[in-house]
Amino acid sequence: MGKAASNGQFRTLVGGLLTTKDDAIPTINGELIQKAIDECGSGTTQAELIKWINNGCRLEQILANEFTVGDIFRHRAEEGDRRLWLSENTQSHLNPYLKKVIPIHANLGKLSEYCLPNNMNDSSIQSSVGNPGLMEFEKFLCVMYLLIFASELAKQALGYTLKKDKWYLFHVMVNGEKIVFSVDWDDNEWYFDARDFDNGRGWLEGFRFLFFANA
Repeated sequence: MGKAASNGQFRTLVGGLLTTKDDAIPTINGELIQKAIDECGSGTTQAELIKWINNGCRLEQILANEFTVGDIFRHRAEEGDRRLWLSENTQSHLNPYLKKVIPIHANLGKLSEYCLPNNMNDSSIQSSVGNPGLMEFEKFLCVMYLLIFASELAKQALGYTLKKDKWYLFHVMVNGEKIVFSVDWDDNEWYFDARDFDNGRGWLEGFRFLFFANA
Protein backbone atom coordinates (compact mmCIF):
# COMPACT_ATOMS: atom_id res chain seq x y z
CA MET A 1 0.00 0.00 0.00
CA GLY A 2 1.29 3.47 -0.87
CA LYS A 3 1.94 6.37 1.46
CA ALA A 4 -1.23 7.87 2.93
CA ALA A 5 -1.97 11.52 2.25
CA SER A 6 -2.24 13.95 5.15
CA ASN A 7 -5.26 16.06 6.11
CA GLY A 8 -3.53 19.04 4.53
CA GLN A 9 -3.15 17.19 1.23
CA PHE A 10 -6.86 16.34 1.34
CA ARG A 11 -7.66 20.05 1.61
CA THR A 12 -5.28 20.67 -1.28
CA LEU A 13 -7.24 18.17 -3.38
CA VAL A 14 -10.56 19.82 -2.56
CA GLY A 15 -9.14 23.28 -3.14
CA GLY A 16 -7.68 22.22 -6.45
CA LEU A 17 -11.05 20.91 -7.57
CA LEU A 18 -12.70 24.21 -6.69
CA THR A 19 -10.09 26.53 -8.20
CA THR A 20 -9.34 24.69 -11.43
CA LYS A 21 -9.04 27.01 -14.45
CA ASP A 22 -10.30 24.56 -17.05
CA ASP A 23 -13.75 24.60 -18.62
CA ALA A 24 -15.27 21.94 -16.34
CA ILE A 25 -16.67 24.14 -13.57
CA PRO A 26 -19.17 26.08 -15.78
CA THR A 27 -20.67 22.77 -16.91
CA ILE A 28 -21.80 21.83 -13.39
CA ASN A 29 -25.53 22.22 -12.75
CA GLY A 30 -25.93 25.39 -10.67
CA GLU A 31 -28.99 24.07 -8.86
CA LEU A 32 -27.06 20.98 -7.77
CA ILE A 33 -24.20 23.19 -6.56
CA GLN A 34 -26.70 25.07 -4.40
CA LYS A 35 -28.14 21.78 -3.14
CA ALA A 36 -24.64 20.62 -2.16
CA ILE A 37 -24.05 23.91 -0.34
CA ASP A 38 -27.38 23.62 1.50
CA GLU A 39 -26.55 20.08 2.62
CA CYS A 40 -23.06 20.87 3.89
CA GLY A 41 -24.43 21.60 7.36
CA SER A 42 -25.98 18.15 7.62
CA GLY A 43 -22.76 16.44 6.54
CA THR A 44 -24.41 14.86 3.47
CA THR A 45 -22.19 16.63 0.93
CA GLN A 46 -19.02 15.78 2.86
CA ALA A 47 -20.07 12.13 3.16
CA GLU A 48 -20.72 11.83 -0.57
CA LEU A 49 -17.41 13.51 -1.39
CA ILE A 50 -15.55 11.11 0.89
CA LYS A 51 -17.31 8.14 -0.72
CA TRP A 52 -16.27 9.43 -4.14
CA ILE A 53 -12.63 9.82 -3.08
CA ASN A 54 -12.55 6.40 -1.40
CA ASN A 55 -13.87 4.92 -4.63
CA GLY A 56 -10.84 6.19 -6.53
CA CYS A 57 -12.59 9.41 -7.68
CA ARG A 58 -14.95 7.33 -9.84
CA LEU A 59 -18.73 7.29 -10.00
CA GLU A 60 -19.00 3.54 -10.54
CA GLN A 61 -18.13 1.29 -7.61
CA ILE A 62 -14.86 -0.60 -7.85
CA LEU A 63 -15.31 -4.23 -6.90
CA ALA A 64 -12.01 -5.10 -5.25
CA ASN A 65 -13.32 -7.57 -2.68
CA GLU A 66 -12.31 -11.19 -2.44
CA PHE A 67 -13.72 -14.25 -0.74
CA THR A 68 -12.63 -17.74 0.27
CA VAL A 69 -14.82 -20.40 -1.34
CA GLY A 70 -15.19 -22.53 1.79
CA ASP A 71 -16.29 -19.52 3.85
CA ILE A 72 -19.13 -18.72 1.48
CA PHE A 73 -20.39 -21.90 -0.17
CA ARG A 74 -21.49 -23.94 2.84
CA HIS A 75 -24.41 -26.35 2.99
CA ARG A 76 -27.22 -24.91 5.12
CA ALA A 77 -24.80 -22.79 7.17
CA GLU A 78 -26.61 -19.47 6.73
CA GLU A 79 -30.13 -18.25 7.31
CA GLY A 80 -32.52 -16.09 5.32
CA ASP A 81 -31.74 -15.17 1.73
CA ARG A 82 -28.18 -16.51 2.03
CA ARG A 83 -29.08 -20.06 3.00
CA LEU A 84 -27.73 -22.63 0.50
CA TRP A 85 -28.67 -26.22 -0.15
CA LEU A 86 -25.75 -27.88 -1.95
CA SER A 87 -26.34 -31.26 -3.55
CA GLU A 88 -23.69 -33.96 -3.16
CA ASN A 89 -22.65 -33.43 -6.77
CA THR A 90 -22.25 -29.71 -6.16
CA GLN A 91 -20.20 -30.32 -3.02
CA SER A 92 -17.92 -32.76 -4.84
CA HIS A 93 -17.05 -30.04 -7.36
CA LEU A 94 -16.54 -27.47 -4.60
CA ASN A 95 -14.33 -29.56 -2.31
CA PRO A 96 -11.02 -29.02 -4.17
CA TYR A 97 -11.66 -25.25 -4.14
CA LEU A 98 -12.64 -24.70 -0.50
CA LYS A 99 -9.40 -22.87 0.37
CA LYS A 100 -9.29 -20.93 -2.88
CA VAL A 101 -9.41 -17.14 -2.55
CA ILE A 102 -11.33 -15.57 -5.43
CA PRO A 103 -11.14 -11.84 -6.20
CA ILE A 104 -14.20 -9.95 -7.38
CA HIS A 105 -13.41 -8.02 -10.54
CA ALA A 106 -15.25 -5.01 -11.92
CA ASN A 107 -14.97 -6.21 -15.52
CA LEU A 108 -16.96 -9.43 -15.31
CA GLY A 109 -19.42 -8.13 -17.90
CA LYS A 110 -23.20 -8.15 -17.96
CA LEU A 111 -25.15 -11.38 -17.64
CA SER A 112 -27.52 -12.27 -20.45
CA GLU A 113 -30.70 -14.30 -19.93
CA TYR A 114 -32.31 -16.83 -22.24
CA CYS A 115 -35.69 -18.20 -21.24
CA LEU A 116 -36.13 -21.73 -22.59
CA PRO A 117 -39.15 -21.65 -24.97
CA ASN A 118 -39.55 -25.43 -24.66
CA ASN A 119 -37.81 -28.43 -23.14
CA MET A 120 -34.20 -28.38 -24.33
CA ASN A 121 -30.85 -30.09 -23.82
CA ASP A 122 -27.66 -28.16 -23.17
CA SER A 123 -26.29 -28.25 -26.72
CA SER A 124 -29.57 -26.85 -28.02
CA ILE A 125 -29.46 -24.07 -25.44
CA GLN A 126 -25.92 -23.15 -26.47
CA SER A 127 -26.87 -23.12 -30.14
CA SER A 128 -29.93 -20.96 -29.51
CA VAL A 129 -27.86 -18.16 -27.92
CA GLY A 130 -24.94 -18.21 -30.36
CA ASN A 131 -22.66 -20.70 -28.56
CA PRO A 132 -21.21 -18.39 -25.90
CA GLY A 133 -19.26 -21.26 -24.35
CA LEU A 134 -18.91 -22.25 -20.72
CA MET A 135 -17.87 -20.16 -17.73
CA GLU A 136 -14.73 -21.13 -15.89
CA PHE A 137 -15.61 -22.48 -12.46
CA GLU A 138 -13.99 -19.66 -10.49
CA LYS A 139 -15.87 -17.08 -12.54
CA PHE A 140 -19.12 -18.95 -11.89
CA LEU A 141 -18.42 -18.93 -8.13
CA CYS A 142 -17.74 -15.20 -8.29
CA VAL A 143 -21.03 -14.67 -10.12
CA MET A 144 -22.97 -16.69 -7.55
CA TYR A 145 -21.27 -14.87 -4.70
CA LEU A 146 -22.43 -11.57 -6.15
CA LEU A 147 -25.96 -12.72 -6.97
CA ILE A 148 -26.66 -14.26 -3.57
CA PHE A 149 -24.35 -12.57 -1.06
CA ALA A 150 -23.87 -9.11 -2.61
CA SER A 151 -26.97 -8.42 -4.69
CA GLU A 152 -26.44 -4.65 -4.81
CA LEU A 153 -22.97 -5.17 -6.27
CA ALA A 154 -24.45 -7.73 -8.67
CA LYS A 155 -26.75 -5.06 -10.08
CA GLN A 156 -23.72 -2.93 -10.89
CA ALA A 157 -21.24 -5.57 -12.03
CA LEU A 158 -23.61 -8.03 -13.71
CA GLY A 159 -26.71 -5.98 -14.41
CA TYR A 160 -28.78 -8.78 -12.94
CA THR A 161 -30.56 -10.00 -9.81
CA LEU A 162 -32.01 -13.43 -9.07
CA LYS A 163 -35.74 -13.89 -8.62
CA LYS A 164 -37.12 -16.45 -6.25
CA ASP A 165 -39.86 -17.61 -8.61
CA LYS A 166 -37.45 -18.52 -11.45
CA TRP A 167 -35.14 -21.45 -12.18
CA TYR A 168 -31.63 -20.82 -13.44
CA LEU A 169 -29.02 -22.73 -15.44
CA PHE A 170 -25.28 -22.11 -15.80
CA HIS A 171 -22.90 -23.93 -18.15
CA VAL A 172 -19.56 -24.26 -16.40
CA MET A 173 -16.18 -25.82 -17.13
CA VAL A 174 -14.89 -27.57 -14.00
CA ASN A 175 -11.43 -29.13 -14.26
CA GLY A 176 -11.95 -29.91 -17.93
CA GLU A 177 -15.49 -31.27 -17.43
CA LYS A 178 -18.63 -29.65 -18.82
CA ILE A 179 -21.00 -29.25 -15.88
CA VAL A 180 -24.44 -27.66 -15.68
CA PHE A 181 -25.43 -26.04 -12.40
CA SER A 182 -29.09 -25.44 -11.69
CA VAL A 183 -30.08 -22.91 -9.04
CA ASP A 184 -33.52 -22.10 -7.69
CA TRP A 185 -35.18 -20.89 -4.52
CA ASP A 186 -36.89 -23.86 -2.88
CA ASP A 187 -38.28 -24.16 0.64
CA ASN A 188 -36.52 -21.00 1.87
CA GLU A 189 -33.04 -21.77 0.56
CA TRP A 190 -31.07 -21.54 -2.68
CA TYR A 191 -30.96 -25.05 -4.09
CA PHE A 192 -27.80 -25.91 -6.06
CA ASP A 193 -27.48 -29.04 -8.17
CA ALA A 194 -24.88 -30.14 -10.71
CA ARG A 195 -25.23 -32.45 -13.71
CA ASP A 196 -23.10 -33.46 -16.65
CA PHE A 197 -23.58 -31.40 -19.83
CA ASP A 198 -26.14 -33.07 -22.14
CA ASN A 199 -26.87 -35.65 -19.47
CA GLY A 200 -29.91 -36.98 -21.34
CA ARG A 201 -32.59 -35.53 -19.08
CA GLY A 202 -32.76 -32.03 -20.53
CA TRP A 203 -34.29 -28.93 -18.98
CA LEU A 204 -37.86 -27.71 -18.78
CA GLU A 205 -39.51 -24.84 -20.58
CA GLY A 206 -39.23 -21.63 -18.55
CA PHE A 207 -35.76 -22.23 -17.11
CA ARG A 208 -33.48 -19.19 -17.39
CA PHE A 209 -30.05 -19.82 -18.87
CA LEU A 210 -27.61 -17.15 -17.68
CA PHE A 211 -24.40 -16.54 -19.60
CA PHE A 212 -21.76 -14.05 -20.68
CA ALA A 213 -21.47 -13.37 -24.38
CA ASN A 214 -17.71 -13.81 -23.99
CA ALA A 215 -17.85 -16.66 -21.44
